[in-house]
Amino acid sequence: MTRSSASWLFLKDAERTLRSRPRTYDDSNRAILFVIPAAVAAFLVLAVPLAMSAYYSLTGWRIIQLNTRNKIVWLDNYIDILTDGAFWSSIQVTLIYTVAGVALESFVGLGLALLFRRDFGGRSILRTLMILPMVITPAVVGMFWKLLYDENYGIYNYALNVIGLPSVSWLSSTWALASVVLMDVWESSPFFMLVLLAGLQSEDKEAVEAARIDGASGWQVVYYLTLPHLLPYLAIAAAFRAIWSLSEFDKVYMLTLGGPGDATTTMSLYAFKIGFVGFDIGKISAISWLIAILTLLVTSPLIVYLLRGRNAGREGARR
Repeated sequence: MTRSSASWLFLKDAERTLRSRPRTYDDSNRAILFVIPAAVAAFLVLAVPLAMSAYYSLTGWRIIQLNTRNKIVWLDNYIDILTDGAFWSSIQVTLIYTVAGVALESFVGLGLALLFRRDFGGRSILRTLMILPMVITPAVVGMFWKLLYDENYGIYNYALNVIGLPSVSWLSSTWALASVVLMDVWESSPFFMLVLLAGLQSEDKEAVEAARIDGASGWQVVYYLTLPHLLPYLAIAAAFRAIWSLSEFDKVYMLTLGGPGDATTTMSLYAFKIGFVGFDIGKISAISWLIAILTLLVTSPLIVYLLRGRNAGREGARR
């Protein structure tokens, strides 16, 4: 008997012994002791700040005004925010930025995943290069794209001038939001690519091969077999990206500062102006809760879809 086979038999025997041993009360208590530190840490990191934020959203605390930290104003902060036109404008900008960005990223990511599934020379190098935008610090991404969009020295206007077209003011009120979305698509499409590439690894190769033998074209295989298989992976990636986009701040701030005017002022930038320019802690706490509610409303359909799919899979496995 070789050393590897003896080790395997020893591990199987140990596993059989542990399974056959009845679980005692001491084992349960010991397991709880291991969970307690993580539970306490989660409570301190999550629950306490949430409770403090909810409390401060009901106060009129402004840093520049003394004795306002514990001044209870109840729902006045929420009423002021909900009756502010700039707040609704920021919601509109945030939703356009999120929906357009996630839709384009899913399309580009799907195309890249289908491309890199094929075997061709230099695939590993190209795939690594495609991931680079995702790992760059978002603030650096904003600064980098600000140089690209420069009206006088940017590469995009240079390319337009080469083919005889006039320069475009990419960060003007007309093009600013579209320019921000394009920057986000460049940075975040690799995330979709990675998730969908992982999903393609579990695709039923026999079904694909059978479809090709029956005469199905490449597009038909993608439409009828690959896309339905990738829908849960698309939903997962879209849910994560929607959550991140709804709270986007650093890239947009570095690129446009939320301007010109309110053209690219997302909810996070609106909160920044209220909290760190106006020093109104009560209102910025209320805005944070409104952002959380909007995030839940936007992502809940995707989460419900994923939960239904998982439940359907469990029922199918039981049958």
